[in-house]
Amino acid sequence: MRRTLPVLLSIAAIAAALTLTACAAGSNVAPSPTSTSASAAAAATPTAVAGAPAIAAPMACDAVDLKPDVKVTGTDLAACVVAYSTVAGSGHETFTSSDGSTGTADVVFGDAPAMSGTIAGPDGTTSFVLTPDAAWVTIDGVWVEGDGNSTETKKMLAGTIGQAYRAAADPTVAASFISSAPSWTVQKDQDLVTLPDNSQVSAWRLQADAPFTMLGADVQEMVVWLSSAHVPVGNQATVSVGGIQTTTSQHYSGWGMPVSIATPQP
Repeated sequence: MRRTLPVLLSIAAIAAALTLTACAAGSNVAPSPTSTSASAAAAATPTAVAGAPAIAAPMACDAVDLKPDVKVTGTDLAACVVAYSTVAGSGHETFTSSDGSTGTADVVFGDAPAMSGTIAGPDGTTSFVLTPDAAWVTIDGVWVEGDGNSTETKKMLAGTIGQAYRAAADPTVAASFISSAPSWTVQKDQDLVTLPDNSQVSAWRLQADAPFTMLGADVQEMVVWLSSAHVPVGNQATVSVGGIQTTTSQHYSGWGMPVSIATPQP
Protein backbone atom coordinates (compact mmCIF):
# COMPACT_ATOMS: atom_id res chain seq x y z
CA MET A 1 0.00 0.00 0.00
CA ARG A 2 3.01 2.28 0.40
CA ARG A 3 3.20 2.79 -3.35
CA THR A 4 -0.55 2.77 -3.91
CA LEU A 5 -1.26 6.06 -2.11
CA PRO A 6 0.73 8.34 -4.45
CA VAL A 7 -0.65 6.29 -7.32
CA LEU A 8 -4.23 7.02 -6.31
CA LEU A 9 -3.61 10.68 -5.61
CA SER A 10 -1.98 11.10 -9.02
CA ILE A 11 -5.00 9.37 -10.53
CA ALA A 12 -7.30 11.97 -9.04
CA ALA A 13 -5.23 14.88 -10.34
CA ILE A 14 -5.18 13.63 -13.92
CA ALA A 15 -8.73 12.36 -13.81
CA ALA A 16 -9.97 15.81 -12.99
CA ALA A 17 -9.24 16.64 -16.59
CA LEU A 18 -12.21 14.59 -17.74
CA THR A 19 -14.14 14.11 -14.49
CA LEU A 20 -13.15 10.47 -14.26
CA THR A 21 -10.25 8.58 -12.63
CA ALA A 22 -6.84 7.29 -13.62
CA CYS A 23 -3.04 7.08 -13.31
CA ALA A 24 -0.07 5.60 -11.49
CA ALA A 25 3.55 6.55 -10.78
CA GLY A 26 6.19 5.66 -13.37
CA SER A 27 8.71 6.95 -15.88
CA ASN A 28 8.07 5.00 -19.09
CA VAL A 29 5.70 6.41 -21.67
CA ALA A 30 2.33 4.72 -22.03
CA PRO A 31 1.29 3.67 -25.54
CA SER A 32 -0.80 6.15 -27.49
CA PRO A 33 -3.97 5.16 -29.35
CA THR A 34 -3.36 4.12 -32.95
CA SER A 35 -3.28 7.13 -35.26
CA THR A 36 -4.86 7.02 -38.69
CA SER A 37 -5.84 9.51 -41.36
CA ALA A 38 -9.58 9.16 -40.82
CA SER A 39 -12.31 11.18 -42.47
CA ALA A 40 -12.55 14.75 -41.27
CA ALA A 41 -16.24 15.04 -42.00
CA ALA A 42 -18.30 15.87 -38.92
CA ALA A 43 -21.27 13.69 -38.02
CA ALA A 44 -24.58 15.16 -39.13
CA THR A 45 -26.47 13.73 -36.17
CA PRO A 46 -25.58 12.77 -32.59
CA THR A 47 -23.87 9.39 -32.43
CA ALA A 48 -23.63 6.78 -29.71
CA VAL A 49 -20.24 5.43 -28.66
CA ALA A 50 -19.72 1.82 -27.56
CA GLY A 51 -23.40 0.96 -27.29
CA ALA A 52 -24.38 3.99 -25.23
CA PRO A 53 -27.58 5.85 -26.05
CA ALA A 54 -27.29 8.71 -28.53
CA ILE A 55 -26.69 11.94 -26.63
CA ALA A 56 -26.87 15.29 -28.39
CA ALA A 57 -23.88 17.53 -27.80
CA PRO A 58 -24.80 20.31 -25.34
CA MET A 59 -24.79 23.94 -26.46
CA ALA A 60 -21.51 24.46 -24.58
CA CYS A 61 -19.79 22.39 -27.27
CA ASP A 62 -20.75 24.87 -30.02
CA ALA A 63 -17.62 26.85 -29.13
CA VAL A 64 -15.40 23.81 -29.83
CA ASP A 65 -15.04 23.76 -33.61
CA LEU A 66 -13.63 20.36 -34.58
CA LYS A 67 -11.68 21.25 -37.70
CA PRO A 68 -7.95 20.84 -38.40
CA ASP A 69 -5.68 23.55 -36.92
CA VAL A 70 -8.54 25.33 -35.14
CA LYS A 71 -7.59 26.91 -31.81
CA VAL A 72 -9.86 26.25 -28.84
CA THR A 73 -9.62 27.95 -25.46
CA GLY A 74 -9.20 25.79 -22.38
CA THR A 75 -12.30 27.41 -20.91
CA ASP A 76 -14.45 26.39 -23.89
CA LEU A 77 -13.04 22.86 -24.02
CA ALA A 78 -13.59 22.39 -20.29
CA ALA A 79 -17.17 23.64 -20.56
CA CYS A 80 -17.90 21.21 -23.42
CA VAL A 81 -16.47 18.13 -21.68
CA VAL A 82 -18.11 18.91 -18.36
CA ALA A 83 -21.47 19.71 -19.98
CA TYR A 84 -21.42 16.47 -21.96
CA SER A 85 -20.64 14.37 -18.88
CA THR A 86 -23.40 16.13 -16.94
CA VAL A 87 -25.97 15.57 -19.69
CA ALA A 88 -24.95 11.92 -20.06
CA GLY A 89 -25.19 11.42 -16.30
CA SER A 90 -22.90 8.40 -16.19
CA GLY A 91 -20.03 6.70 -17.95
CA HIS A 92 -17.40 3.97 -17.87
CA GLU A 93 -13.63 4.31 -18.05
CA THR A 94 -10.50 2.22 -18.38
CA PHE A 95 -6.94 3.47 -18.04
CA THR A 96 -3.35 2.42 -18.48
CA SER A 97 -0.36 4.13 -16.95
CA SER A 98 3.36 4.24 -17.51
CA ASP A 99 4.24 1.76 -14.75
CA GLY A 100 1.96 -0.93 -16.17
CA SER A 101 -0.94 -0.24 -13.80
CA THR A 102 -4.46 -0.54 -15.17
CA GLY A 103 -7.90 0.25 -13.86
CA THR A 104 -11.60 0.60 -14.51
CA ALA A 105 -14.24 2.90 -13.08
CA ASP A 106 -17.98 3.50 -13.30
CA VAL A 107 -18.98 7.10 -12.63
CA VAL A 108 -22.23 8.93 -11.91
CA PHE A 109 -22.19 12.68 -12.57
CA GLY A 110 -24.49 15.44 -11.38
CA ASP A 111 -25.58 16.78 -8.02
CA ALA A 112 -24.74 13.50 -6.27
CA PRO A 113 -21.54 12.25 -7.97
CA ALA A 114 -20.45 8.71 -7.20
CA MET A 115 -17.68 6.45 -8.40
CA SER A 116 -16.54 2.84 -8.04
CA GLY A 117 -13.74 0.87 -9.58
CA THR A 118 -10.50 -1.05 -9.22
CA ILE A 119 -6.82 -0.36 -9.81
CA ALA A 120 -4.35 -3.19 -10.49
CA GLY A 121 -0.63 -2.59 -10.29
CA PRO A 122 2.71 -3.99 -9.13
CA ASP A 123 1.57 -3.89 -5.50
CA GLY A 124 -1.75 -5.63 -6.05
CA THR A 125 -5.34 -4.52 -6.59
CA THR A 126 -7.16 -1.71 -4.81
CA SER A 127 -10.93 -1.20 -5.01
CA PHE A 128 -12.79 1.99 -4.16
CA VAL A 129 -16.34 3.29 -3.77
CA LEU A 130 -17.12 6.98 -3.47
CA THR A 131 -20.56 8.40 -2.65
CA PRO A 132 -21.51 12.01 -1.84
CA ASP A 133 -21.06 11.42 1.89
CA ALA A 134 -18.62 8.51 2.20
CA ALA A 135 -15.44 7.03 0.75
CA TRP A 136 -14.48 3.37 0.92
CA VAL A 137 -11.11 1.91 -0.10
CA THR A 138 -9.69 -1.59 0.24
CA ILE A 139 -6.50 -1.62 2.27
CA ASP A 140 -4.76 -4.99 2.65
CA GLY A 141 -7.81 -6.57 1.07
CA VAL A 142 -10.31 -5.15 3.60
CA TRP A 143 -12.85 -2.36 3.01
CA VAL A 144 -12.06 0.71 5.11
CA GLU A 145 -14.39 3.71 5.41
CA GLY A 146 -12.42 6.90 5.09
CA ASP A 147 -12.23 9.47 7.87
CA GLY A 148 -9.73 12.27 7.31
CA ASN A 149 -10.00 13.29 10.98
CA SER A 150 -9.43 9.82 12.38
CA THR A 151 -6.35 8.93 14.41
CA GLU A 152 -6.42 5.44 12.88
CA THR A 153 -3.91 5.30 10.04
CA LYS A 154 -6.00 3.22 7.66
CA LYS A 155 -9.15 5.32 8.11
CA MET A 156 -7.17 8.53 7.62
CA LEU A 157 -5.49 7.05 4.53
CA ALA A 158 -8.83 5.96 3.06
CA GLY A 159 -10.23 9.41 3.80
CA THR A 160 -7.33 11.12 2.02
CA ILE A 161 -7.77 8.92 -1.05
CA GLY A 162 -11.52 9.45 -0.97
CA GLN A 163 -11.10 13.22 -0.83
CA ALA A 164 -8.89 13.07 -3.90
CA TYR A 165 -11.44 11.01 -5.78
CA ARG A 166 -14.22 13.35 -4.72
CA ALA A 167 -12.32 16.21 -6.35
CA ALA A 168 -11.86 14.10 -9.48
CA ALA A 169 -15.62 13.53 -9.73
CA ASP A 170 -16.48 17.22 -9.34
CA PRO A 171 -17.13 18.89 -12.73
CA THR A 172 -15.90 22.22 -11.37
CA VAL A 173 -12.49 20.67 -10.72
CA ALA A 174 -12.48 19.27 -14.25
CA ALA A 175 -13.21 22.73 -15.63
CA SER A 176 -10.37 24.26 -13.62
CA PHE A 177 -7.90 21.60 -14.77
CA ILE A 178 -8.58 21.81 -18.51
CA SER A 179 -8.92 25.58 -18.52
CA SER A 180 -5.48 25.86 -16.92
CA ALA A 181 -4.12 25.31 -20.41
CA PRO A 182 -5.13 28.59 -22.11
CA SER A 183 -5.02 27.28 -25.67
CA TRP A 184 -5.59 23.93 -27.40
CA THR A 185 -5.25 23.04 -31.09
CA VAL A 186 -7.28 20.53 -33.10
CA GLN A 187 -4.75 18.32 -34.90
CA LYS A 188 -4.81 17.76 -38.67
CA ASP A 189 -5.96 14.12 -38.71
CA GLN A 190 -8.34 12.11 -36.60
CA ASP A 191 -7.01 9.20 -34.53
CA LEU A 192 -8.53 5.74 -34.33
CA VAL A 193 -9.15 5.25 -30.60
CA THR A 194 -9.85 1.84 -29.05
CA LEU A 195 -12.59 2.06 -26.41
CA PRO A 196 -13.03 -0.06 -23.26
CA ASP A 197 -15.31 -2.54 -25.08
CA ASN A 198 -12.62 -3.00 -27.79
CA SER A 199 -14.66 -1.13 -30.39
CA GLN A 200 -12.94 1.68 -32.25
CA VAL A 201 -13.98 5.24 -33.05
CA SER A 202 -12.40 8.03 -35.07
CA ALA A 203 -11.81 11.06 -32.89
CA TRP A 204 -10.30 14.51 -33.13
CA ARG A 205 -7.16 15.02 -31.05
CA LEU A 206 -7.03 18.37 -29.22
CA GLN A 207 -3.62 19.10 -27.77
CA ALA A 208 -2.62 21.69 -25.20
CA ASP A 209 -0.38 24.23 -26.92
CA ALA A 210 2.08 24.51 -24.04
CA PRO A 211 2.89 22.92 -20.67
CA PHE A 212 0.81 24.15 -17.74
CA THR A 213 0.42 23.76 -13.99
CA MET A 214 -2.64 22.76 -11.98
CA LEU A 215 -3.20 21.37 -8.48
CA GLY A 216 0.54 21.37 -7.82
CA ALA A 217 1.17 19.18 -10.87
CA ASP A 218 3.31 20.16 -13.84
CA VAL A 219 1.59 18.97 -17.01
CA GLN A 220 4.19 18.58 -19.75
CA GLU A 221 1.73 17.41 -22.40
CA MET A 222 -1.99 16.71 -22.56
CA VAL A 223 -4.32 15.49 -25.28
CA VAL A 224 -8.12 15.19 -25.28
CA TRP A 225 -9.96 13.09 -27.88
CA LEU A 226 -13.49 14.05 -28.95
CA SER A 227 -15.58 12.31 -31.59
CA SER A 228 -17.11 14.44 -34.35
CA ALA A 229 -20.27 14.59 -32.21
CA HIS A 230 -18.21 16.01 -29.30
CA VAL A 231 -18.34 12.74 -27.37
CA PRO A 232 -15.31 12.49 -25.02
CA VAL A 233 -13.58 9.21 -25.89
CA GLY A 234 -10.22 9.57 -24.18
CA ASN A 235 -7.30 11.63 -22.96
CA GLN A 236 -3.60 11.28 -22.30
CA ALA A 237 -1.44 13.36 -19.98
CA THR A 238 2.19 13.42 -18.94
CA VAL A 239 2.38 14.92 -15.45
CA SER A 240 5.14 15.48 -12.88
CA VAL A 241 4.27 15.57 -9.18
CA GLY A 242 7.02 15.70 -6.56
CA GLY A 243 9.65 14.79 -9.13
CA ILE A 244 7.76 11.70 -10.34
CA GLN A 245 6.67 11.73 -13.97
CA THR A 246 3.60 9.80 -15.02
CA THR A 247 1.96 9.27 -18.39
CA THR A 248 -1.62 8.06 -18.30
CA SER A 249 -4.06 7.16 -21.06
CA GLN A 250 -7.80 7.03 -20.38
CA HIS A 251 -10.62 5.77 -22.59
CA TYR A 252 -14.36 6.21 -22.11
CA SER A 253 -17.50 4.38 -23.14
CA GLY A 254 -21.02 3.69 -21.93
CA TRP A 255 -22.03 7.34 -21.71
CA GLY A 256 -25.58 7.44 -20.36
CA MET A 257 -25.72 3.73 -19.53
CA PRO A 258 -27.21 2.87 -16.10
CA VAL A 259 -24.66 2.69 -13.29
CA SER A 260 -25.31 1.18 -9.87
CA ILE A 261 -22.87 2.02 -7.07
CA ALA A 262 -23.47 0.24 -3.76
CA THR A 263 -21.87 1.03 -0.40
CA PRO A 264 -19.51 -1.82 0.64
CA GLN A 265 -20.48 -4.11 3.49
CA PRO A 266 -17.25 -4.87 5.39
